[in-house]
Amino acid sequence: MNKTIIAICAVTAISSISGFAIAHSGATGIVKERMELMKDIAGHMKTLGTMIKGERAFSAEEASVAATMIASKSENVPELFPEDSIMEPSEALPAIWEDWDAFVGLSGDMNTHAKTLAEAAKNANDVTAIRAQFASLAKTCSGCHEDFRKDK
Repeated sequence: MNKTIIAICAVTAISSISGFAIAHSGATGIVKERMELMKDIAGHMKTLGTMIKGERAFSAEEASVAATMIASKSENVPELFPEDSIMEPSEALPAIWEDWDAFVGLSGDMNTHAKTLAEAAKNANDVTAIRAQFASLAKTCSGCHEDFRKDK
């Protein structure tokens, strides 16, 4: 796996967390629920990303738990996007409902990649064993953000 791609994926995943505190200001109802879910996913991505980048010691158990949590939370993504729920401060784009199948597909991809990462992490001796799986997961997240979330 190209180290540049891994670095970009990690930075994208981690940098997405910085805007959450501001974005959540004033959120209510389903918009707040999904923002909180995405914040949780981003936190687990940060845990994994800091291991990938060597900023945190690798722990197979922590990596597996983080990926398992992402997989679990990703199962709820589509239900948190009822049609036209784009009231401020939502960052959701109308494209979600215009291409619902692609959106749901990316959510399913996130779940699949997270499960694969969780399984790989269980038996990993070091971070190199999970880099490719992390990159696939991060690419799925960033792909969804590019197509279905407002630019920051």
